[in-house]
Amino acid sequence: MPEKKVRFDDFQLDYGRFQLCRRGIPVRLEGLPLQLLMFLVEKRGQLVTREQISSELWSKDVFVDVEQGINTAIRKIRRALADDAGEPQYLQTVVGRGYRFVAPTAEEDAGSQPPAEGFVVTPEELGRAIMTAAGLDPENPRGTPKPPAED
Repeated sequence: MPEKKVRFDDFQLDYGRFQLCRRGIPVRLEGLPLQLLMFLVEKRGQLVTREQISSELWSKDVFVDVEQGINTAIRKIRRALADDAGEPQYLQTVVGRGYRFVAPTAEEDAGSQPPAEGFVVTPEELGRAIMTAAGLDPENPRGTPKPPAED
């Protein structure tokens, strides 16, 4: 996962660099809120409960006010993303339950291009393209001479 990058709107979340950028410019976000954002993005579209967040961010032997910690981290994420809790584009609050990351994302692997959507080639088209590239006539694959045309 170190090479993983996820895009949403103008943002890019770089897991390897542990960094959030907007239009290529790093956005200031502390470690814990950034970790929480990465966790929520991983679970995109799913409800993430406060209990799941707590166990993901804090070990059992750490004694902190978890509720306050989660609230503060969510507030810092919203500030970094300029997200409105009333009309969220990114983080939806499910009252009494948890949070859901709702923005569409695009995942990038280092050195690969995302596939072109809607571009489909049939096996027949692929075969014709390969034959044409090899200098063969797809209509006459064996190279047998065609009978002369009659007038």
